[in-house]
Amino acid sequence: MIELRLSDFTIFVPVSGTGTVLALNTCYGTAAELPGALARQVADGDLADLSLDLLQSLIELSIATIRSTEEEQRAFTRELLRRGQVARDSPPRVYLMPSYDCNLKCVYCFQHKVRRTTPSVTMSEVVALAALRHVETIFAGESWRSVTLYGGEPLSPDNQAIIEFLCGSARQRGIRLMAATHAWNLNQYEHLLGPQGIEALHVTVDGPASTHDQLRIGPRGARTFNTIMEHIHLALDRGARVRMRVNVNEKVLEQLGVLRDNLDASGLLANPLFGVYLAPMFDTKAHREKGVTALSKSLVSEAVLAARLGSSTELATAFCGYPPIYDKIAAMIAGRRPFPHLGHCCYGTRTIVLDPRGDMYPCVFLAGETEFAYGSYLRETSAQDRSRAWIDEGTQRCRVTTCKYALYCGAGSPYDSFARCGSTRPPSCNCRDFEQTLAGYAAAAYRRRVARDSRSM
Repeated sequence: MIELRLSDFTIFVPVSGTGTVLALNTCYGTAAELPGALARQVADGDLADLSLDLLQSLIELSIATIRSTEEEQRAFTRELLRRGQVARDSPPRVYLMPSYDCNLKCVYCFQHKVRRTTPSVTMSEVVALAALRHVETIFAGESWRSVTLYGGEPLSPDNQAIIEFLCGSARQRGIRLMAATHAWNLNQYEHLLGPQGIEALHVTVDGPASTHDQLRIGPRGARTFNTIMEHIHLALDRGARVRMRVNVNEKVLEQLGVLRDNLDASGLLANPLFGVYLAPMFDTKAHREKGVTALSKSLVSEAVLAARLGSSTELATAFCGYPPIYDKIAAMIAGRRPFPHLGHCCYGTRTIVLDPRGDMYPCVFLAGETEFAYGSYLRETSAQDRSRAWIDEGTQRCRVTTCKYALYCGAGSPYDSFARCGSTRPPSCNCRDFEQTLAGYAAAAYRRRVARDSRSM
């Protein structure tokens, strides 16, 4: 006799204050919206009294199933391997580092040790041309070719000459440029900003001015928040897209409403070229090695951040969650096809980092950690692309677990594993914490979607 039951991969997420409960399947990436009382009935496995239309819908979404536990586990493994293969075959993200140097002194920066132990080197024109030739090789046959300038701080005053050279040379080759920048010196690059130059920026802040200026410290102790915000407006006026990352610790979490109001009052939230997301601050390997606890004591987990975002429509409509996790969950809530990413961050998306010395790395957070360098783009014979092997490692991290969340957590951040134990391979995700992360982000994505739909009516 065939028995209809709840899928082993079905979870239920109440969206507080709305009367709605989300029924989600973490194998197939499907979602159903149910009223609270009906959701309790379904969660209890009482399916016999459901209407035929609802029952058919739940079966189509795999919320309810006739598959056995073993059949579902095999389907989960197939989906895990499928996504890993798609990620392996997808075009990479490429980062180009003109220098490791930075002129700000952010108290939590993961690159402090790298800069202390690495001689200061600014990319020369010869090296820049070699990097662009390698980029052309990477993207051979691809219509979309994009490179993100990274650091250190790529748009510092000392890098202006090489950035101008890179902009001109990249444009000649049909390579589009973006930049991850603190934006403190962005006014010096105004002439390069916009669709014909550096067309998009990734800018990090640490909450509103009250918290940001204590953490992101400028030359000679200067406060940086107001200048950075002025420069964001400058970039938008030039037609450049800006994505803001808000690093969150305990104090920033308390001030998210203040930051949201600031962004709204300045017109940024209404600007179609602007977007903003939240990311938890993370401990660094250097701090852990030294036994420094001041940073770790102020940290909040992603589960806490996600719960805060998911509890407030005002915050959920202003901020997205941390993209490697949130974007996959938001796709599930929106009914879109699952993202091809499997592993977390660079373990889920092919990543190639070209540093100013000619070295190549598979992760931006590990650039400068020389044990992860895997060749030189200055010598064709040693310029082997290890990004696919890195994806395979990320897929393997997910395969060693039977956790129902593996397609979304990606076994946790590889840099977090490195900071904790010196290796990227052990999973760093806590399944109980991630259950809360997924629930918070799912509620946030639902609130955001409902608010957007209501505005468009």
